[in-house]
Amino acid sequence: MYAIVDRRFCLRVPVGSLLKFLSGCLYCPEYMEQLKVYLCSLHQQGSDRQARSDARDSYVAFKQPLPSADVLIHCGDMTFTGAQHEYDTTLDMLDKIDAPLKLVIAGNHDRTLDESFVRSHARLYAPPLQSDIIRDARAMWLGEDGRAKREGVTYLDEGVHTFRLHNGARLRVYASPYTPAFCGWAFPYGANEDRFNPAGSAFSDAKSIVQNPVPSFVSDSTENIDVMITHGPPYERLDKTVRNSRAGCPHLLRAVMRARPLVHCFGHIHEGYGVEHIKWSDKADELATTAMKKQDCTGGGCRRGVENITKVPLDRETMIERRHCFIDASTEGKIALDRGRETLLVNAAIMNERYEPTNGAWLVDVDLPKMETG
Repeated sequence: MYAIVDRRFCLRVPVGSLLKFLSGCLYCPEYMEQLKVYLCSLHQQGSDRQARSDARDSYVAFKQPLPSADVLIHCGDMTFTGAQHEYDTTLDMLDKIDAPLKLVIAGNHDRTLDESFVRSHARLYAPPLQSDIIRDARAMWLGEDGRAKREGVTYLDEGVHTFRLHNGARLRVYASPYTPAFCGWAFPYGANEDRFNPAGSAFSDAKSIVQNPVPSFVSDSTENIDVMITHGPPYERLDKTVRNSRAGCPHLLRAVMRARPLVHCFGHIHEGYGVEHIKWSDKADELATTAMKKQDCTGGGCRRGVENITKVPLDRETMIERRHCFIDASTEGKIALDRGRETLLVNAAIMNERYEPTNGAWLVDVDLPKMETG
């Protein structure tokens, strides 16, 4: 299965119930059009400029062609501002990726897909035009005759979605484009607002705004979440900014601790690019449901829900050469994920903090259950 996060995450499932996913995040239309020349140097001429272009190409990892996959997942920020021509450019890029199932969510930059954002920003979107702007964006991604559906791309609103893969495997995902409010961008929620946990699982001092709660993991259940796809990271997990602050969400961390999916992929925080292998402790369920204030969690209380964290090593030279990073998390791989006890966290932000696509997509193998029939 092939997936792309924070602007691109992909998953691949070759045979049986094996799922392979590739993840990354960025929006870089010019780079997609001219792979050997990056952004502003697209139309430069002369040997010195070509040399600079070649130098950039030597450290830029996200390039076509990408590996084929069973599923492509794009974790938001498909655009810079949500303009229609930017959506078209993203769909042009997605069309070049070989994956039978292509899933996308929005991010905080995809402003026109957030109706409440458009209607509350009259200085950006004149009120007489707001309904048309919202309609056009939704029609492109969700309309039966919209370009996305015509080209085999499925846009996911917040909630749980289940898919039957071409090899008979079942993929059950939870998706959400929402992130903590930041500089007035789209799909925001307040610091003390919880949109991921149901009553009884939220922090005691949180304001519940939940509409589509993340389901809890249940042993022997066939309804557990395989992959969580969110735009932003959970608190203290691949969320450290260039200013050394934590930008992840404590409410989301609590939800991930309850759901314990095989994979949680996200982006948003460019500096957090990487992968962590989490082994949950026996206290995870208790901590995820016991009454606790948010500050108790951020003060270290939630760490007791984790038994061990391993940062997956990254070889940048190999990544640039192969245009992706590979992790075998199947039962036959180096990281054989134990469902309900272990989760692979993937920050697949392809762009660095300077908006250069220096990071490669992550290609990951995981095992999925067969889709039940009848």
